[in-house]
Amino acid sequence: MDYPHPSTFQPDLTDERLSTIAAKMLDVRYLTIRQMDTEYDDNYTRECPVYGRTRKMLILLARGKTLHWFNVKCMGMGVDIFIGNVTCKFFRDDLENPEKAGFFKRDGFLCLFEEDDNVPVLWRFVIERALTEEDEDQIYFVGYNKFNEMISKWHYEAGAAPLYAVDQVIPPAANMGPAEIEIREDGDDEVSKPGESDSPPEVRGTGTNNSN
Repeated sequence: MDYPHPSTFQPDLTDERLSTIAAKMLDVRYLTIRQMDTEYDDNYTRECPVYGRTRKMLILLARGKTLHWFNVKCMGMGVDIFIGNVTCKFFRDDLENPEKAGFFKRDGFLCLFEEDDNVPVLWRFVIERALTEEDEDQIYFVGYNKFNEMISKWHYEAGAAPLYAVDQVIPPAANMGPAEIEIREDGDDEVSKPGESDSPPEVRGTGTNNSN
């Protein structure tokens, strides 16, 4: 089933912004799990550091003020994420059947008006753990209505990430080596006949045959 993009309901929730936060979350997760890969580790010993490091990464990102549209509010071990004027949380859970405590909790929210069933009132980053070593962890951004029903969904794909590095690290220039120079032989100045390509003789005739 196709769900509307989050920006359909909240203009602040653009692909670029969601991709920036999602990529950082997955980077922290990948690095942490790779470091916690010993015979003494299991899902519990890995997931706790992943959560703690992700929480701290978000706090430091907000303090750095490099993203004018991003902020956080810390409440104990929890953290509220602000993307523009939209508040959300993050969980490592099952997208189709979330079970984490507090997943659907709406902190300090009191609506004085009747809520529309077709409008999200709760936003969550949901990280799904890979089921096999061949798979990859997935991250979604989901909107739920007042009945805790999913009515908006966005899936992070690496190809949809911003083209610039969010940490502003510029990769080093590649060493292309010196240019190859060929010595011209006598007769190389001969004018090409009409219709002939200007490419070197050894290249000619290797193109695709367009005849029917």
